[in-house]
Amino acid sequence: MPDVQATVPFEAEQLAAILERTYPQTVAAFRAMEALPSLSAIARLDRRWQNNERGGAPAQLHQVVKALPPMEAQYDLIYAGGGLGLLHAAVMAGRYGYRVLLFDRDEVGCAHREWNISDAELEELVRLGLFTRSELEAVIMRRYRDGVVRFDATGTGVAPAELHLPEVLNVGLDAGGLLRKTRAVLEAAGGTVLDFQSFVQVQVARTGGVAVEFTDQQGKHHCYGGRLLMDGMGATSPLAQLRYAGQPFAGVCPTVGTIVSGLEEGSGIGQHNPEVGDILVSVAGMQHNRQLIWEGFAGRGDELTVYVFYYDLLDERARRRLISAQKHSLLDLFEDYFTFLPTYKQPGPGFRHLKPVYGFIPARHTQRRTTALPLLGVLPVGDANAQQSPLTFCGFGSHVRNLDRTTILLDWALNHDVLQPSDLQYISAYQANVALNWVFSRFMQPWDGAQDVNRLQNVFARVLNELGTEIAVRFFQDQMRWGDYGRIVNHTLAVYPPIIRTTLRVLGPRQTLRWVVDYVRFSGSALAATAGRAVGKRRWFALASAVARTRPALALRLRAAWAEWQAMGWVAREE
Repeated sequence: MPDVQATVPFEAEQLAAILERTYPQTVAAFRAMEALPSLSAIARLDRRWQNNERGGAPAQLHQVVKALPPMEAQYDLIYAGGGLGLLHAAVMAGRYGYRVLLFDRDEVGCAHREWNISDAELEELVRLGLFTRSELEAVIMRRYRDGVVRFDATGTGVAPAELHLPEVLNVGLDAGGLLRKTRAVLEAAGGTVLDFQSFVQVQVARTGGVAVEFTDQQGKHHCYGGRLLMDGMGATSPLAQLRYAGQPFAGVCPTVGTIVSGLEEGSGIGQHNPEVGDILVSVAGMQHNRQLIWEGFAGRGDELTVYVFYYDLLDERARRRLISAQKHSLLDLFEDYFTFLPTYKQPGPGFRHLKPVYGFIPARHTQRRTTALPLLGVLPVGDANAQQSPLTFCGFGSHVRNLDRTTILLDWALNHDVLQPSDLQYISAYQANVALNWVFSRFMQPWDGAQDVNRLQNVFARVLNELGTEIAVRFFQDQMRWGDYGRIVNHTLAVYPPIIRTTLRVLGPRQTLRWVVDYVRFSGSALAATAGRAVGKRRWFALASAVARTRPALALRLRAAWAEWQAMGWVAREE
């Protein structure tokens, strides 16, 4: 084994020595993984997130000007951030032929999370022409025959209920491998990719066009021009802060974990079964004011990617009704992770941690398409514009499911010069059926006692079991229909009447009324989709084409409506 001290930057060693006093298990594990530079990155991410929570972003990050400054080169689209935005950029360059520049503060193509998804959803990347099926097979680490949702039922007063979902999140991906392949696709399509470039500001001309400024590792400033800046800077995007006046998200799931090997193998609870993925699992009640939830999916060999996370609100008024974490820190959560991991999976004789995985998964809870228009000249992608599924991470899966939708709409908008903020709001992964589900995520956070979440989630698993696998799969894959929602709510009332009292306790009268209003809006969306199906795709798009000559913004809105219904499974792709 190489000398860790000799290969770690001095600054990382200094930071580790400081952090070791508060996070001894975390620092020891990161030393063993030779991942002290990642520890430094996590500390920086913690600081950025906590700055986000305090609110505010410098106004000079985004300036509207009469004339743009001199630029080194001109592109159609400039992407800031090389995570989920990399997939989007590759489609825009490879499928639609746009001139694309993408930069990131780190090396583009590196990942600090692993992803899982279903085979059917992964096929979207093949359909879009990004990869062949054989190319994707090279980054698939494992397929599972089953996925499990299981919450601890000890002392809850309700019967335990396990939910089995064999077609949800049943493919484990090598995220770094996928991103490296995507980078190669983008570069082969003529895209420019720049590593270790930090965003400084964007200037937007009133007549159209942007100038994006960033600095390299030596501190040298660069300025490039484009038609739009694509904000892919993730959960800590300063432009999202500016757009939402310092409050870009309603909730957050701090998420940490490691890729491990050497677990005790078997089919019992606490053992590693590579044929079964844990979608959502709890092993205890509230710990440190948080309901910890575990996720695990097998990789290559005996490897397992393990995450632990918890839900928390950011709105202070809503937080007062619940039990909340004192602060949102990945370092704090990592220390709990290393403490409690043996309660989730039993280490074997050769157990070791291989690589850290981490991130803040943000959530925006609103039934309206947007509560703040995009900034002029800026279109957010990925977590910078996140919704959130109620019980699963929607970042990667939602981005892939909506990749065709967001890229084809952006291509249309660019071709028709429909690029005002009021237009760009329709180019997003927003889904009415996901937006309504903010209410479910409220019950993933304790409100009175240690087993609050576990009690209700066992009830919910029972409800989905009794309603059938099809509804459960649609719920977890953001395909929920209007009728599904009604059946879930009504069946929950039937099997667990105290849900009414619990709802009023958790939401309060004001948020309960908001949920009712949101349900009315959701019903309106379902009614509009029903009308769309009656009209049919051919006539719908004929109408969009007809109005495009005089009202291109309306035409974009019509196209976006159909694309949203299609993403939700409310209209068939071939209609």
